[in-house]
Amino acid sequence: MRPHRPAALVLMLVSLSTAAALAGTGWQVVASPDVSGSDFDQLNGTLATGPTEAWTVGFSRLASSSVFRALVEHWTGSSWQVVASAPISSSDDTRLYALAGTGPRDVWAVGSDAGTSVQGLIEHWNGQSWTRSSAPKSEPAGATLVAAGADSTSDAWAVGYVNSGGFQPLIEHWNGASWSVVNGAFAGGSGFDRLRAVAALSSSNVWVLGSTGRHPQPVIEHWNGAAWKIVPQPANGYDSHLDAISALSASNVWAVGSQNVTNTLVEHWNGGSWSIVPSPNASGSAAQSYLTGVDALATTNVWAVGGASTNGAPVTLTEHWDGAKWSIVPSPPSGLASLNAVSGLPAGPLFAAGYQDNASYQERTLILQH
Repeated sequence: MRPHRPAALVLMLVSLSTAAALAGTGWQVVASPDVSGSDFDQLNGTLATGPTEAWTVGFSRLASSSVFRALVEHWTGSSWQVVASAPISSSDDTRLYALAGTGPRDVWAVGSDAGTSVQGLIEHWNGQSWTRSSAPKSEPAGATLVAAGADSTSDAWAVGYVNSGGFQPLIEHWNGASWSVVNGAFAGGSGFDRLRAVAALSSSNVWVLGSTGRHPQPVIEHWNGAAWKIVPQPANGYDSHLDAISALSASNVWAVGSQNVTNTLVEHWNGGSWSIVPSPNASGSAAQSYLTGVDALATTNVWAVGGASTNGAPVTLTEHWDGAKWSIVPSPPSGLASLNAVSGLPAGPLFAAGYQDNASYQERTLILQH
């Protein structure tokens, strides 16, 4: 007689066996829905919150409209489905760029809402539905939030920039009751200053990545629980920036991006200083390689994703750290695609999200699973 297992456990075992099978065969495209009637669908952030649950966010546009709308997709262990984001006026241009959370019932999504004015957009999932959080009263007009990090239900961060005739960095903090604007150590001043990524280890250990200048240089700042401080970093190539960060511990943090226009950039924090770690680039005529997402699952298991423009056509790029070196891991599809984010759990699943062009050169959602 076959032993009976609860449905949830059966689903979990199926999911884990599927993840194991995919891990043996490398990256695979998994079906991801597009909005009906759309001609543009893009995914920017992803977050795995459990063995049978993950999220991805971005934005979509109907073929009959010039307005983009926030796009949220949910994976329940067997398939991805579009779910309703927080109710917002249909005339507003809304876009989601990133996710963060502490568990299946505590997930944040951040982006922008261009209605009568441009303001930051923050939505929260409580396990039942997405609701919009009130923006800080002191948030400047022209705010866009592009990254989020959370270490508890009462400690979350969102970062981005304000565009008011020039770009200035923006940090916002959640204390369990409300969001507020926080002044960081990176005050800007070049008119081309943005914050791009954040990783929260604890209430006294938060990292933020940014860039400064028309031809950008990376900026890294750290929160110790009392104050923000600029931390020196080694990259100084032409047009260099760090776009994503993932922290395993106080002495093991990874940041990725690009430098010198054509090359990937990987930096590592060992608890005392940041250093550049060699990372490979795509090969081909006039290849340009970049990394836009990173997730550190273990000391010997770190993934970074992005893209490469090879012979004028963008292709996905995935790289893996095995504890000794970074190497390129083949990833589909064959062309006209790029990845923006990666997230997973040590035992699986592992997802990468981005976009691909179809035969009509319409942009469509793209999700890979490993």
